[in-house]
Formats: sequence, C-alpha cells, structure tokens
Amino acid sequence: MFEMNGKEYELKFNLKRIELIESATGEPLMASLQKNRAMLSVSHLKVYFSLALKESGSDAFVPAKKGQEFAEELIESEGYEFVNMSVVEALQRDCPFFFRVA
Repeated sequence: MFEMNGKEYELKFNLKRIELIESATGEPLMASLQKNRAMLSVSHLKVYFSLALKESGSDAFVPAKKGQEFAEELIESEGYEFVNMSVVEALQRDCPFFFRVA
C-alpha cells in the first residue's frame, strides 16, 4: 500500500492490465522481467506502476498520468528498488500463472 494526499493506494494486476502494459511498453511482460532479472527500466517501471494503481477499496484505476506522477514521486522518495519490488510482488500475487515452474 502507498499513501498520497491522505488516501491509500494499491497495485492490482489482471490480464487486461497486462495487455495495456505490454501495448504501452511494446514488450511482453515476461521478456521485461527476464531481461534484467526483474529490474525494470525506469520508463517501464512507471508504466507498470501507473497502469496498475488504484485507490484501495475502489474498482476504478487511477488515471495513467496521475499514476505516472505518483510513480515518479515514490521513486524519488522511497527509491527505485522499493517501487520495482512493489510491482514485482504485486505481479506475483495477482498473476501467479506467469510464475509457475513446471
């Protein structure tokens, strides 16, 4: 969970969100994660974060521009690694089908 302006937010991924992210980044999710051992580029990180951000308890996602601004603020205040790991952990929680080992 993240707090901004007195409101709590969370990351929530699903197949539709992944499709939006892949379209925006031009790269498959798993390729992005595997390429650099789950360390996303800053531009990809901002896309993943902004397109999965929603206010806690709400069904609606935050507008992408507002999400990108929040991502930038969070990267600067909490650090790149914190935001990156928050995204990766949310992906693993919400989309376990990407991480199954045969």
